[in-house]
Amino acid sequence: MGATLVLVAGVAAALAGTGGTYALLTDSAGTAGATVRSGTATLTVSQLSGTGATVLGPGSSTVGSFAVRNTGTVPLAIRVATTASRVSSAGTTAAVVLGAQRVTLAPVTSSRACRAGLRGTSGALGTFDTGSGLLTVSPGASSTACVEVALAGDAPQSVTGAVTDFTLTVTGTQVAP
Repeated sequence: MGATLVLVAGVAAALAGTGGTYALLTDSAGTAGATVRSGTATLTVSQLSGTGATVLGPGSSTVGSFAVRNTGTVPLAIRVATTASRVSSAGTTAAVVLGAQRVTLAPVTSSRACRAGLRGTSGALGTFDTGSGLLTVSPGASSTACVEVALAGDAPQSVTGAVTDFTLTVTGTQVAP
C-alpha cells in the first residue's frame, strides 16, 4: 500500500510540474449542396489505310495512316501497341518472322504527310508499344499517325513468303487538364 501511495504521489507531482490546462475544442459547419459530374473518355479511330497486301523484300517497307479523334470531354494520352499478331505461310517460327519486322509510328499533320523514314517510336512488330505518352489529344481534337512496317535488310531467307496479320490497339488515358 505504501508503494502505491508513493507511485500516485509521484505521478501527481509530475503532472503538477507540467502546468497549463488542456481542452478539447470541436466545431462543425454546414455547406450548400454541390453537383459533381464526371467527364467522358471516348476515342474514335479510323481504319489503318495503305498497308494492304504490300509484298516486302529485305530492306523495304510499307506505310499507312490512321486518325484518332477524342470525342469525349477530357484530354487523353494516347498509347498504341501490338495486341495480336499471326504469322502464316512461313518456313520458320513466328518469332523469327515478327523479329525481322519493325514498326515505326510517328504523329503527322495529315495522311498525306505519311511517308517512309519518319522518326517516331519504333520496335519489333510482335512487341511494339509506344507507352502512354505518345501524344495528348484534347477534347474535340484529332491527330493522325503514320505507321511504317519494315522488313530488316538482313532478314533470313526463311521468312520468304510469310504473311503477317497484326492488330494495333489504340488506347487513351485521361490526363490532368
